[in-house]
Amino acid sequence: MWSRTFAGLIIGLLLSVSIVLNLNLLLPIKEDTMLLIGLLLAFPIWAGIQVWSYSFSSAKKAWLKLSLLLIPSVLINAVLLSLR
Repeated sequence: MWSRTFAGLIIGLLLSVSIVLNLNLLLPIKEDTMLLIGLLLAFPIWAGIQVWSYSFSSAKKAWLKLSLLLIPSVLINAVLLSLR
C-alpha cells in the first residue's frame, strides 16, 4: 500500500510536471497564459495519477507502468527543449 502511494506521489509529480511542460512547449500562446494553464492542470493530473497507482495489483506494477509513461514524456520534453 505504501509503495503504491509513493509511486503515485513521486512519479505522479514528475509526470504531471512533464505533461504540463509538454503542453506549454507545444501550445503557441503567451507566457502568462501558459503559466495559468500549467497551474490549473498540474494538480488534477497529479491527483489522477495518484488514484491510478492504487488500481494496480502490486507496487512493482505501479512503479513499472508509471515509469513507462514517464520516460516518453521526458524524452519529448528533451526534444522540444532542444528545438527551442
